[in-house]
Amino acid sequence: MEVDPLADTAPPRYAIESDDEDEYNPLSPSKPAAYQPPADVDVKFIGQFPSGRPLIFVSGDAGLVWGRGAALGMQQGGIYVNNKQVGVLFLPSWTRAAIIASETFTRLPLSIMNTYTTAIIERTEPTSVSLLDTYSVQGYIAPKMIPWEDAPVRYLSIGSIAISDPDLELFEPPNLLQSATASLLAGIFLRSLEVKRKEEIAAFFLLPSPKLPPPPPTTIPPSCFPSPEDVHWDQQTMKKVHRWLFEIVGESGNIEPWVERNDKSTGLPAATVRRAPTEIGEGGMYI
Repeated sequence: MEVDPLADTAPPRYAIESDDEDEYNPLSPSKPAAYQPPADVDVKFIGQFPSGRPLIFVSGDAGLVWGRGAALGMQQGGIYVNNKQVGVLFLPSWTRAAIIASETFTRLPLSIMNTYTTAIIERTEPTSVSLLDTYSVQGYIAPKMIPWEDAPVRYLSIGSIAISDPDLELFEPPNLLQSATASLLAGIFLRSLEVKRKEEIAAFFLLPSPKLPPPPPTTIPPSCFPSPEDVHWDQQTMKKVHRWLFEIVGESGNIEPWVERNDKSTGLPAATVRRAPTEIGEGGMYI
């Protein structure tokens, strides 16, 4: 007679099926999440925002670095979402384009992005649009792995734009973007579908980033001013991107060149200077 030496032992924990609802599960919330209705979104424009002109819209780290070398001049206006500044308007004398730097010192929740970008399109009525942001090299799906140092600048476009630069590659599916810049491009595309609407011209340039994008916030966080050394792209890349941005809006001629400043000064001082903890003000008009 064969005797099973383990017959009298308890089965392993993973072999027990339990219907006990009181059993602790660290992955389950202690209470079901209460339903929260969508909050009202109030978008305000302070300053003289021109209408019917080209628009250059830069965002995040890419906008911050580009702003270091672009001769943007003084801030001419601001865009506030629920009384928190998110966008900054510049109107340099050397270009017809209105330039908006967005989310360089705070971030928008996904639920607010569409309302924010729709308000910008309706307020500025741009004749053509250039956008600048980043994409994550680590998260980009491609046939082969590309190190950040060799990753190309990628683009998306709307309209009959001839983009054939060997230094540019298409941002291809199945990759997705969740950003205000992507929302703005989608809004321009939807506007192009309107009856009797003339052809829209828009291009979205994406600088490669070595960082994975953090999850979007649920509310607009307090202003955070990154150090100038937090992000960087080489001068040659930034000069090309600068040229591409203005070529799309029809200004490939007498534009101010992009020149990186050694002192890291920029037309976006609020985005490159950390405030002291005791300093008063969150995203004021004057930065």
